[in-house]
Amino acid sequence: MTALSYRPFLAYFITNSISLLGLWIQKIGVGWLTWHLTESTFWTSFVTLALMAPAGILGPFFAVWAENWDMRKASIILKFLMFILASLVWYLQFLELHTVYSLALLSILHGILSAIYHPVRLVFVSVIVEKNLLGSAIGLNSASFNASRVIGPSLAGFFIFFFNLEKTFLISALSYLPLLPFLFSVPLRLRISSKNEENNFIKNFKDGFKMAIKTKVILSSLFVVFVNAFFVRGILEIQPTIAGEMLLGSSANLSIITATAGIGALFSSIWISARNLKINNLIKILFPMLIFGFISSLLIGLTGNLIFISGLFLVMGFSTTMIGISTQTIIQLEVNDKYRARVLTWWSAISFGSLTLGGIILGIAGEFFPIKFGIIFMPIIGFIIYRYFFGKFN
Repeated sequence: MTALSYRPFLAYFITNSISLLGLWIQKIGVGWLTWHLTESTFWTSFVTLALMAPAGILGPFFAVWAENWDMRKASIILKFLMFILASLVWYLQFLELHTVYSLALLSILHGILSAIYHPVRLVFVSVIVEKNLLGSAIGLNSASFNASRVIGPSLAGFFIFFFNLEKTFLISALSYLPLLPFLFSVPLRLRISSKNEENNFIKNFKDGFKMAIKTKVILSSLFVVFVNAFFVRGILEIQPTIAGEMLLGSSANLSIITATAGIGALFSSIWISARNLKINNLIKILFPMLIFGFISSLLIGLTGNLIFISGLFLVMGFSTTMIGISTQTIIQLEVNDKYRARVLTWWSAISFGSLTLGGIILGIAGEFFPIKFGIIFMPIIGFIIYRYFFGKFN
Protein backbone atom coordinates (compact mmCIF):
# COMPACT_ATOMS: atom_id res chain seq x y z
CA MET A 1 0.00 0.00 0.00
CA THR A 2 1.39 3.43 -0.95
CA ALA A 3 0.80 6.81 0.66
CA LEU A 4 -1.47 7.71 -2.28
CA SER A 5 -4.10 5.40 -0.77
CA TYR A 6 -4.44 7.90 2.09
CA ARG A 7 -6.76 10.62 0.78
CA PRO A 8 -5.27 13.63 2.61
CA PHE A 9 -1.82 12.81 1.25
CA LEU A 10 -3.22 12.20 -2.25
CA ALA A 11 -4.83 15.64 -2.19
CA TYR A 12 -1.59 17.21 -0.91
CA PHE A 13 0.48 15.35 -3.50
CA ILE A 14 -1.66 16.63 -6.37
CA THR A 15 -2.09 20.25 -5.24
CA ASN A 16 1.52 20.67 -4.12
CA SER A 17 2.80 19.15 -7.37
CA ILE A 18 0.73 21.70 -9.31
CA SER A 19 2.23 24.58 -7.30
CA LEU A 20 5.75 23.24 -7.84
CA LEU A 21 5.14 23.07 -11.58
CA GLY A 22 4.10 26.71 -11.48
CA LEU A 23 7.37 27.67 -9.81
CA TRP A 24 9.49 26.10 -12.56
CA ILE A 25 7.19 27.41 -15.31
CA GLN A 26 7.95 30.90 -14.02
CA LYS A 27 11.70 30.17 -13.98
CA ILE A 28 11.81 29.34 -17.68
CA GLY A 29 9.46 32.19 -18.53
CA VAL A 30 11.62 34.86 -16.88
CA GLY A 31 14.73 33.30 -18.43
CA TRP A 32 13.26 33.42 -21.91
CA LEU A 33 12.07 36.99 -21.45
CA THR A 34 15.53 37.98 -20.18
CA TRP A 35 17.15 36.52 -23.30
CA HIS A 36 14.89 38.57 -25.54
CA LEU A 37 15.57 41.72 -23.52
CA THR A 38 19.36 41.35 -23.38
CA GLU A 39 20.57 38.47 -25.61
CA SER A 40 23.19 38.01 -22.88
CA THR A 41 24.15 34.51 -21.75
CA PHE A 42 25.22 35.92 -18.37
CA TRP A 43 22.00 37.80 -17.59
CA THR A 44 19.81 34.98 -18.88
CA SER A 45 21.64 32.45 -16.72
CA PHE A 46 21.66 34.82 -13.73
CA VAL A 47 17.93 35.55 -13.78
CA THR A 48 17.05 31.92 -14.45
CA LEU A 49 19.22 30.65 -11.61
CA ALA A 50 18.35 33.43 -9.13
CA LEU A 51 15.23 31.45 -8.31
CA MET A 52 17.40 28.69 -6.79
CA ALA A 53 20.50 30.45 -5.51
CA PRO A 54 19.00 31.52 -2.13
CA ALA A 55 18.24 27.89 -1.27
CA GLY A 56 21.90 27.08 -1.75
CA ILE A 57 23.05 29.97 0.42
CA LEU A 58 20.34 30.41 3.05
CA GLY A 59 18.66 26.99 3.16
CA PRO A 60 20.64 25.47 6.06
CA PHE A 61 20.02 28.53 8.24
CA PHE A 62 16.27 28.58 7.59
CA ALA A 63 16.08 24.85 8.33
CA VAL A 64 17.23 25.34 11.93
CA TRP A 65 14.40 27.81 12.54
CA ALA A 66 11.86 25.78 10.55
CA GLU A 67 12.11 22.74 12.81
CA ASN A 68 10.08 24.50 15.52
CA TRP A 69 7.58 26.26 13.28
CA ASP A 70 3.90 25.46 13.01
CA MET A 71 3.99 23.60 9.69
CA ARG A 72 0.44 24.54 8.72
CA LYS A 73 0.85 28.28 9.32
CA ALA A 74 4.30 28.39 7.72
CA SER A 75 3.06 26.59 4.59
CA ILE A 76 0.02 28.85 4.20
CA ILE A 77 1.98 32.10 4.66
CA LEU A 78 4.85 31.12 2.37
CA LYS A 79 2.66 29.76 -0.43
CA PHE A 80 0.44 32.86 -0.30
CA LEU A 81 3.48 35.14 -0.60
CA MET A 82 4.73 33.07 -3.56
CA PHE A 83 1.33 33.52 -5.19
CA ILE A 84 1.57 37.31 -4.70
CA LEU A 85 5.05 37.46 -6.27
CA ALA A 86 4.05 35.23 -9.19
CA SER A 87 1.01 37.48 -9.76
CA LEU A 88 3.32 40.52 -9.81
CA VAL A 89 5.51 38.86 -12.45
CA TRP A 90 2.37 38.35 -14.56
CA TYR A 91 1.01 41.87 -13.96
CA LEU A 92 4.24 43.61 -14.99
CA GLN A 93 4.32 41.50 -18.13
CA PHE A 94 0.68 42.42 -18.80
CA LEU A 95 1.71 46.10 -18.60
CA GLU A 96 4.90 45.40 -20.60
CA LEU A 97 7.00 47.05 -17.88
CA HIS A 98 9.53 44.31 -17.20
CA THR A 99 13.25 45.07 -17.33
CA VAL A 100 16.17 42.78 -16.64
CA TYR A 101 16.37 44.34 -13.16
CA SER A 102 12.71 43.72 -12.31
CA LEU A 103 13.07 40.11 -13.46
CA ALA A 104 16.25 39.63 -11.42
CA LEU A 105 14.75 41.20 -8.28
CA LEU A 106 11.50 39.22 -8.42
CA SER A 107 13.41 36.00 -9.09
CA ILE A 108 15.67 36.60 -6.09
CA LEU A 109 12.69 37.37 -3.82
CA HIS A 110 10.89 34.26 -5.03
CA GLY A 111 14.08 32.30 -4.49
CA ILE A 112 14.28 33.49 -0.88
CA LEU A 113 10.71 32.35 -0.25
CA SER A 114 11.49 29.00 -1.86
CA ALA A 115 14.56 28.65 0.36
CA ILE A 116 12.42 29.23 3.45
CA TYR A 117 9.68 26.89 2.21
CA HIS A 118 11.95 24.02 1.24
CA PRO A 119 12.66 22.70 4.78
CA VAL A 120 8.97 23.24 5.59
CA ARG A 121 7.99 21.10 2.60
CA LEU A 122 10.39 18.35 3.63
CA VAL A 123 8.97 18.22 7.16
CA PHE A 124 5.35 18.72 6.13
CA VAL A 125 5.06 15.36 4.39
CA SER A 126 6.08 13.58 7.61
CA VAL A 127 3.18 15.11 9.56
CA ILE A 128 0.48 14.21 7.04
CA VAL A 129 0.86 10.43 6.95
CA GLU A 130 1.21 7.79 9.64
CA LYS A 131 4.62 6.23 10.13
CA ASN A 132 3.75 3.02 8.28
CA LEU A 133 3.26 5.11 5.10
CA LEU A 134 6.19 7.47 5.66
CA GLY A 135 8.67 5.67 3.37
CA SER A 136 6.22 5.74 0.48
CA ALA A 137 5.26 9.37 1.17
CA ILE A 138 8.91 10.43 1.26
CA GLY A 139 9.61 8.78 -2.09
CA LEU A 140 6.52 10.29 -3.70
CA ASN A 141 7.25 13.74 -2.28
CA SER A 142 10.80 13.54 -3.57
CA ALA A 143 9.59 12.34 -6.97
CA SER A 144 7.09 15.20 -7.17
CA PHE A 145 9.73 17.83 -6.40
CA ASN A 146 12.48 16.47 -8.64
CA ALA A 147 10.16 15.71 -11.55
CA SER A 148 8.59 19.17 -11.34
CA ARG A 149 12.05 20.72 -11.77
CA VAL A 150 12.12 19.32 -15.31
CA ILE A 151 8.45 18.85 -16.23
CA GLY A 152 7.66 22.45 -15.22
CA PRO A 153 10.14 23.91 -17.74
CA SER A 154 8.76 21.61 -20.43
CA LEU A 155 5.26 22.99 -19.79
CA ALA A 156 6.70 26.51 -19.89
CA GLY A 157 8.19 25.85 -23.31
CA PHE A 158 4.81 24.56 -24.48
CA PHE A 159 2.88 27.58 -23.15
CA ILE A 160 5.39 30.11 -24.50
CA PHE A 161 5.19 28.58 -27.97
CA PHE A 162 1.42 28.07 -28.20
CA PHE A 163 0.33 31.12 -26.19
CA ASN A 164 2.65 33.89 -24.98
CA LEU A 165 4.66 34.95 -21.94
CA GLU A 166 1.78 36.86 -20.36
CA LYS A 167 -0.45 33.76 -20.31
CA THR A 168 2.49 31.62 -19.21
CA PHE A 169 3.06 33.84 -16.17
CA LEU A 170 -0.67 33.87 -15.42
CA ILE A 171 -0.77 30.07 -15.41
CA SER A 172 2.23 30.04 -13.10
CA ALA A 173 0.49 32.36 -10.62
CA LEU A 174 -2.80 30.44 -10.69
CA SER A 175 -1.01 27.16 -9.97
CA TYR A 176 -0.66 28.14 -6.29
CA LEU A 177 -4.39 28.46 -5.68
CA PRO A 178 -5.44 24.77 -5.43
CA LEU A 179 -3.01 24.12 -2.55
CA LEU A 180 -4.01 27.02 -0.28
CA PRO A 181 -7.52 25.88 0.84
CA PHE A 182 -6.18 22.34 1.36
CA LEU A 183 -3.52 23.60 3.78
CA PHE A 184 -6.21 25.11 6.03
CA SER A 185 -8.10 21.83 6.46
CA VAL A 186 -5.69 18.89 6.13
CA PRO A 187 -5.38 16.82 9.35
CA LEU A 188 -1.80 16.72 10.67
CA ARG A 189 -0.25 14.35 13.20
CA LEU A 190 1.93 15.44 16.09
CA ARG A 191 5.65 15.34 15.42
CA ILE A 192 8.85 15.26 17.46
CA SER A 193 10.54 18.63 17.62
CA SER A 194 13.46 20.13 19.45
CA LYS A 195 11.47 22.77 21.37
CA ASN A 196 12.49 21.41 24.72
CA GLU A 197 16.18 21.25 23.81
CA GLU A 198 18.71 24.02 24.15
CA ASN A 199 17.54 26.84 21.93
CA ASN A 200 20.96 27.56 20.49
CA PHE A 201 20.95 28.41 16.82
CA ILE A 202 24.67 27.79 16.22
CA LYS A 203 24.61 24.49 18.11
CA ASN A 204 21.55 23.24 16.20
CA PHE A 205 23.11 24.35 12.91
CA LYS A 206 26.33 22.47 13.70
CA ASP A 207 24.42 19.37 14.84
CA GLY A 208 22.68 19.14 11.48
CA PHE A 209 25.97 19.52 9.64
CA LYS A 210 27.70 16.91 11.84
CA MET A 211 24.87 14.46 11.29
CA ALA A 212 25.27 14.89 7.52
CA ILE A 213 29.06 14.45 7.35
CA LYS A 214 29.34 11.68 9.95
CA THR A 215 26.75 9.44 8.34
CA LYS A 216 28.57 7.63 5.55
CA VAL A 217 25.62 7.03 3.24
CA ILE A 218 24.43 10.65 3.59
CA LEU A 219 27.88 12.10 2.91
CA SER A 220 28.40 9.99 -0.23
CA SER A 221 24.89 10.91 -1.44
CA LEU A 222 25.63 14.61 -0.97
CA PHE A 223 28.85 14.24 -2.96
CA VAL A 224 26.94 12.67 -5.85
CA VAL A 225 24.39 15.50 -5.62
CA PHE A 226 27.20 18.07 -5.86
CA VAL A 227 28.82 16.49 -8.92
CA ASN A 228 25.48 15.97 -10.68
CA ALA A 229 24.24 19.50 -9.95
CA PHE A 230 27.44 21.41 -10.74
CA PHE A 231 28.64 19.54 -13.83
CA VAL A 232 25.39 18.22 -15.36
CA ARG A 233 22.20 19.73 -13.99
CA GLY A 234 23.38 23.31 -14.44
CA ILE A 235 23.10 22.67 -18.18
CA LEU A 236 19.45 21.70 -17.79
CA GLU A 237 18.72 24.87 -15.86
CA ILE A 238 19.97 27.22 -18.60
CA GLN A 239 17.88 25.80 -21.43
CA PRO A 240 16.69 29.31 -22.45
CA THR A 241 20.34 30.27 -22.97
CA ILE A 242 21.01 27.10 -24.99
CA ALA A 243 17.90 27.64 -27.13
CA GLY A 244 18.86 31.28 -27.63
CA GLU A 245 22.48 30.72 -28.68
CA MET A 246 22.67 27.18 -30.09
CA LEU A 247 19.17 26.71 -31.52
CA LEU A 248 18.54 29.96 -33.39
CA GLY A 249 16.64 31.69 -30.58
CA SER A 250 13.44 29.85 -31.48
CA SER A 251 10.63 29.44 -28.91
CA ALA A 252 9.58 26.29 -30.81
CA ASN A 253 13.02 24.79 -30.24
CA LEU A 254 12.90 25.83 -26.57
CA SER A 255 9.56 24.06 -26.17
CA ILE A 256 10.96 20.91 -27.77
CA ILE A 257 14.10 20.59 -25.63
CA THR A 258 12.24 21.43 -22.40
CA ALA A 259 9.48 18.95 -23.30
CA THR A 260 11.88 16.08 -23.96
CA ALA A 261 13.72 16.73 -20.69
CA GLY A 262 10.33 16.75 -18.96
CA ILE A 263 9.35 13.44 -20.53
CA GLY A 264 12.59 11.92 -19.27
CA ALA A 265 11.91 13.23 -15.75
CA LEU A 266 8.35 11.90 -15.87
CA PHE A 267 9.52 8.43 -16.89
CA SER A 268 12.06 8.50 -14.07
CA SER A 269 9.48 9.51 -11.48
CA ILE A 270 6.97 6.88 -12.58
CA TRP A 271 9.62 4.16 -12.62
CA ILE A 272 11.07 4.84 -9.20
CA SER A 273 7.76 5.70 -7.50
CA ALA A 274 6.23 2.39 -8.58
CA ARG A 275 8.94 0.46 -6.71
CA ASN A 276 9.57 0.03 -3.01
CA LEU A 277 13.34 0.37 -3.35
CA LYS A 278 15.63 -0.08 -0.35
CA ILE A 279 18.59 2.17 0.39
CA ASN A 280 21.12 -0.30 -1.06
CA ASN A 281 19.20 -0.49 -4.34
CA LEU A 282 18.95 3.29 -4.52
CA ILE A 283 22.71 3.64 -4.00
CA LYS A 284 23.37 1.26 -6.91
CA ILE A 285 21.38 3.54 -9.22
CA LEU A 286 23.53 6.63 -8.66
CA PHE A 287 26.74 5.87 -10.61
CA PRO A 288 25.08 4.68 -13.87
CA MET A 289 22.77 7.70 -13.82
CA LEU A 290 25.71 10.05 -13.30
CA ILE A 291 27.53 8.52 -16.28
CA PHE A 292 24.43 8.94 -18.46
CA GLY A 293 24.34 12.60 -17.44
CA PHE A 294 28.03 13.15 -18.27
CA ILE A 295 27.72 11.55 -21.70
CA SER A 296 24.50 13.41 -22.56
CA SER A 297 25.97 16.77 -21.61
CA LEU A 298 29.17 16.15 -23.59
CA LEU A 299 27.25 15.19 -26.72
CA ILE A 300 24.92 18.22 -26.47
CA GLY A 301 27.99 20.44 -26.81
CA LEU A 302 29.22 18.49 -29.83
CA THR A 303 26.09 18.76 -31.95
CA GLY A 304 23.78 21.44 -33.26
CA ASN A 305 21.09 19.01 -34.41
CA LEU A 306 17.77 19.69 -32.71
CA ILE A 307 16.54 16.09 -32.83
CA PHE A 308 19.78 14.71 -31.40
CA ILE A 309 19.91 17.40 -28.68
CA SER A 310 16.29 16.67 -27.77
CA GLY A 311 17.05 12.97 -27.33
CA LEU A 312 20.03 13.83 -25.14
CA PHE A 313 17.89 16.12 -22.98
CA LEU A 314 15.44 13.26 -22.55
CA VAL A 315 18.25 11.07 -21.19
CA MET A 316 19.53 13.92 -19.03
CA GLY A 317 16.06 14.58 -17.64
CA PHE A 318 15.73 10.91 -16.72
CA SER A 319 19.18 10.55 -15.14
CA THR A 320 19.27 13.80 -13.16
CA THR A 321 15.77 13.25 -11.80
CA MET A 322 16.68 9.70 -10.81
CA ILE A 323 19.69 10.99 -8.88
CA GLY A 324 17.62 13.70 -7.20
CA ILE A 325 14.85 11.32 -6.11
CA SER A 326 17.25 8.58 -4.99
CA THR A 327 19.56 10.78 -2.94
CA GLN A 328 16.74 12.71 -1.29
CA THR A 329 14.95 9.46 -0.41
CA ILE A 330 18.14 7.91 0.99
CA ILE A 331 18.70 10.89 3.27
CA GLN A 332 15.04 11.07 4.33
CA LEU A 333 15.10 7.43 5.38
CA GLU A 334 18.36 7.85 7.31
CA VAL A 335 17.25 10.69 9.61
CA ASN A 336 14.47 11.01 12.17
CA ASP A 337 11.97 13.83 12.71
CA LYS A 338 14.28 15.62 15.13
CA TYR A 339 17.02 16.26 12.53
CA ARG A 340 15.00 15.96 9.33
CA ALA A 341 14.90 19.62 8.28
CA ARG A 342 18.46 20.38 9.39
CA VAL A 343 20.00 17.47 7.48
CA LEU A 344 17.78 17.48 4.40
CA THR A 345 18.34 21.14 3.78
CA TRP A 346 22.01 20.38 3.13
CA TRP A 347 20.78 18.33 0.17
CA SER A 348 18.93 21.44 -1.03
CA ALA A 349 21.86 23.75 -0.35
CA ILE A 350 24.33 21.58 -2.23
CA SER A 351 21.93 20.83 -5.08
CA PHE A 352 20.72 24.39 -5.70
CA GLY A 353 24.00 26.05 -4.81
CA SER A 354 26.02 23.81 -7.09
CA LEU A 355 23.74 24.02 -10.11
CA THR A 356 23.50 27.80 -9.65
CA LEU A 357 27.27 28.17 -9.57
CA GLY A 358 27.72 25.78 -12.50
CA GLY A 359 25.07 27.58 -14.53
CA ILE A 360 26.53 31.02 -13.77
CA ILE A 361 30.01 29.85 -14.79
CA LEU A 362 28.58 28.62 -18.09
CA GLY A 363 26.76 31.93 -18.54
CA ILE A 364 29.91 33.99 -17.92
CA ALA A 365 31.95 31.75 -20.24
CA GLY A 366 29.28 32.25 -22.88
CA GLU A 367 30.03 35.98 -22.90
CA PHE A 368 33.55 35.23 -24.20
CA PHE A 369 33.30 31.85 -25.99
CA PRO A 370 30.55 29.83 -27.67
CA ILE A 371 28.60 28.24 -24.83
CA LYS A 372 29.02 24.79 -26.36
CA PHE A 373 32.68 24.80 -25.24
CA GLY A 374 31.59 25.02 -21.60
CA ILE A 375 28.96 22.33 -22.12
CA ILE A 376 31.67 20.00 -23.46
CA PHE A 377 34.26 20.61 -20.75
CA MET A 378 31.96 20.60 -17.70
CA PRO A 379 31.13 16.86 -17.77
CA ILE A 380 34.74 15.93 -18.50
CA ILE A 381 35.93 17.81 -15.41
CA GLY A 382 33.01 16.37 -13.41
CA PHE A 383 33.90 12.80 -14.31
CA ILE A 384 37.55 13.33 -13.31
CA ILE A 385 36.54 14.81 -9.95
CA TYR A 386 34.05 12.04 -9.28
CA ARG A 387 36.53 9.25 -10.03
CA TYR A 388 39.29 10.87 -7.98
CA PHE A 389 37.31 11.80 -4.87
CA PHE A 390 34.45 9.30 -4.63
CA GLY A 391 36.54 6.68 -2.87
CA LYS A 392 37.30 9.17 -0.10
CA PHE A 393 33.60 9.34 0.79
CA ASN A 394 33.19 5.57 1.15
